[in-house]
Amino acid sequence: MDTLNELDAARRRHPDSFAAGSDAETAALKRFADFFGDFTPGRVARILDATYAPDVYFNDSLKAVHGSAVLAHYLEESAAGVENCEVTIEDVSRTRHGEYLLRWKMLIRFRKFAKGRDTWTVGITHLRFAADGRVTYHQDYWDSARGVYEHIPLLGAAIRAIRRRI
Repeated sequence: MDTLNELDAARRRHPDSFAAGSDAETAALKRFADFFGDFTPGRVARILDATYAPDVYFNDSLKAVHGSAVLAHYLEESAAGVENCEVTIEDVSRTRHGEYLLRWKMLIRFRKFAKGRDTWTVGITHLRFAADGRVTYHQDYWDSARGVYEHIPLLGAAIRAIRRRI
C-alpha cells in the first residue's frame, strides 16, 4: 500500500480528531515531541505504547512498518545505533483534516558512522492521532541521504560524487 492509501486508511480507522487548542491536542503533541526529544533504547521501549497506537503506520523514509510491535523493534534498533539523537520540534501546523505537520531539526551522532561527529538534518513529519491521543499515522519527509546514507563509508562517497555531478 502506498503512503496516500495508508493515510486514507488511518482516516477511516480513526475519523475523530482533537479540537484545535484543546488539552488533548496539547498533550498528544507534547507526548510525541518528548518521545523523540530523548531517543534512547530503554526509553523507547518504556513509552512507545503511550505514544503510538497498536495499528500505527510509520514511514521515516528509511523504512515503512505497520503495527506498534514491529515499530518498537525498529525504533529500539535505531536508538541503539546512535550515541545521541535529539529531535527538536520547530513548528506545528494543523491541517483541515485534523492532522499535524511538524517541522523539526535532528541531531544525530552515530555509533558506527562518522564517529565523534554530530550530524544535523531537518524535516517534516505528518501525523494523525487516534481519539486516545496516540499516533496512528506517521510519515516523515526529509533528506535521508544527507541525514544517514552520506555517513556510511563507500556509499556516502558515492552519494557525494553523484551530488557533485548533478
